[in-house]
Amino acid sequence: MDSRLWRKVSAAKRLTVGLGLASTLNGMFLVGQAWTLARLVSAVYLHHAFWAGVASDAWALLALIVARAAILGASEKWALDHAAAVESHLRREFLQALTRHHPGALNSPESGELLHLAVQGIEDLEVFLARYFPQVIVTATVPAIVWLGLMVRDWVSGLLVLLTLPLIPVFMVLIGQQADKASKRQVAVLNRMSGHFLEVIHGLDTLKLFGQSRREATAVRRQSEEFRRTTMKTLRIAFLSGLVLELIASLSMAFVAVAIGLRLIHGLISFQSAFMVLVLVPEFYLPWRQLGAKFHDGLKGAQAASMLFDLMEGQPAPASGGQARLPAPGPWPLAWRDLTVRYAGRERPALSRVTLALGAGQHLAIVGPSGSGKSTLLQTLLGDLPYDGDILIGGVNLKDLDLTWWRSQMAWVTQRPYFFAGTIRENLQRVAPDASPDAMEWALREAGAWELVQRFPRGWDTPIGQEGYALSGGQRQRLALARAFLMNRPVVIFDEPSQNLDLATESALMEAMARLRQGRTTLTIAHRLATVAHADLVVVLDHGEVAQVGTPADLRRQPGLYRTLLDAYAPRGDEDALLQADPSV
Repeated sequence: MDSRLWRKVSAAKRLTVGLGLASTLNGMFLVGQAWTLARLVSAVYLHHAFWAGVASDAWALLALIVARAAILGASEKWALDHAAAVESHLRREFLQALTRHHPGALNSPESGELLHLAVQGIEDLEVFLARYFPQVIVTATVPAIVWLGLMVRDWVSGLLVLLTLPLIPVFMVLIGQQADKASKRQVAVLNRMSGHFLEVIHGLDTLKLFGQSRREATAVRRQSEEFRRTTMKTLRIAFLSGLVLELIASLSMAFVAVAIGLRLIHGLISFQSAFMVLVLVPEFYLPWRQLGAKFHDGLKGAQAASMLFDLMEGQPAPASGGQARLPAPGPWPLAWRDLTVRYAGRERPALSRVTLALGAGQHLAIVGPSGSGKSTLLQTLLGDLPYDGDILIGGVNLKDLDLTWWRSQMAWVTQRPYFFAGTIRENLQRVAPDASPDAMEWALREAGAWELVQRFPRGWDTPIGQEGYALSGGQRQRLALARAFLMNRPVVIFDEPSQNLDLATESALMEAMARLRQGRTTLTIAHRLATVAHADLVVVLDHGEVAQVGTPADLRRQPGLYRTLLDAYAPRGDEDALLQADPSV
């Protein structure tokens, strides 16, 4: 069990205390029940007592049975309620950690694994807390109380039970080690299979387009077969452990029962004491047997808890920020001074001594090969990554700004904008809940999306589905621009929203982007150089360092990486595609 669960989640602490109290009461009532039952049977069997002589014991026995049933029911409900509370708390903390520490984590190649961990992994943890952990508490308390009752009534039986007890945990440890290894492998295989399957679903259209769907289907089938093998291996260990524990418990009880029978024949123990011991001994071993049966229910949950905390604690600490706010409204000038960013586990810095300056209301384009640090540069501006150096917004250091306020001053238009299941109107209102119909219509017109909305059967009340699956790529980008217009922020970030669009749609989108840039400080991650033709400043990054800085016209005439990228964009001297986009060509 991961101790971090109890240190960080208050509901888990309350769960432990409540289960401990319930188990203690259950153990005490169990001893009382055995003692009362022994008195009752002894009175009827040996002394031939009638109802009048045993009525009080019978009612006491009934009361103890009802009390134990009530305690068991209450403890089960307590476990379920607090397991659900822990599940809700951990899922919220996990998702907040991912978005707070690393906004791009859910879009990483491991997004499927993260999704499976956030959903199924935490569900497994609920099973761990609701079924396995209560049994751990019962096993820690009830046998101890039962053993004390045995020692008080018959110390010889108590010693015999104590001598046979170590066999159970020893075999549980030996089998548990193998089960732990098998469970870890099973969880890892399931996470990998879930991640791969999610990525295949997302890229299914592309796979079919390139004729690779059958190959990926074979890969999914192969991973499913691997998961089947690991699951069956885990089940074999589970069945083996159940058999071993049942055998050891049965032999131990038989050993104690034989000893009691021999002593009873020779008159070394009374019938009432012998009967009470025979009732209590199975109750002593029962929690251990149940723990072994539920052990495998808790393994996956324990693994999930460890993975959750490792991921949350492994994220880099975000910048905490200060309390300062800039005088509104913007835009404001931006500056990076000797900015250096290092990721854990990498020797080479993602950004190295980057120095830039951008005037208020200007447009900065960030260009460079994949992995050159473009996205990292923008994430530092959001305060999401630890860095060395200074980032100045309107002359104020980012570390002194109220980060929540600063992030609310930005609009971000990405390559793959996300839309929630609902109508176009509802998706617009998510970014501006108080926006009037006139304001939403203005934003749609500015983004060039009003005409396409009017062509829908129900206008902006048309459902577009989860992630906007009912829309084309160009339609999604126009609606994303409409949201940015509606937000009306002084700082706008474009992460190449025109990528993978046809020329006509790209041209219309770039006109809308030009309108959105007016009066705002704008930063654009550019993969297609036509996007940066009207930028005021272009910075070319290469391996985390600034390779070139200048206007598009100046950089085009200079030898260097920008010229190389430009030639690759318009091969064989065919620059007709750039003539309209870049007047300097």
